[in-house]
Amino acid sequence: MRRSIVLLLSLILPTALAAQRRTNTVSPGMSRAGVVAALGAPSTARTVGEFAYLFYANACGKRCGMNDLVILRRDRVIDAIFRSNTRRYTGTSSSPMAISENDAAERGPTNRPNTRSPGTTRMTPPLTPNDARPSIPTNPPTLAPAPSKTPPTRTP
Repeated sequence: MRRSIVLLLSLILPTALAAQRRTNTVSPGMSRAGVVAALGAPSTARTVGEFAYLFYANACGKRCGMNDLVILRRDRVIDAIFRSNTRRYTGTSSSPMAISENDAAERGPTNRPNTRSPGTTRMTPPLTPNDARPSIPTNPPTLAPAPSKTPPTRTP
């Protein structure tokens, strides 16, 4: 019994200490390895061209509407958006500050439809629904059969 407790502690303790050593702070210019050292492995990572997007799960996923995000360009941090209180970005985030649910409800278009920022336009739906016409034709054209690929016969 005592051996199993010692073994269990020897397996758990290094992981817990590594988590405590993490600073949970990301700064502009950090490399991907530095971000992983600070925050741990991302829950999801995507790469598009020279950009890498590292997604980290947070406690407010459904309420916030997004995971925490670190954006890298050529392996250097250029932006981060954190909704979690446990993570911090030392640069200037491109994301606006989060607002409370009550503030969002008060600012919503259903409660105050005529109060918009100057220069913004409201999107209008298309006159006809986009899915009114099927993308697969109902009467597809018929094609002639492809020519045979048998080799020509030789006559002696």
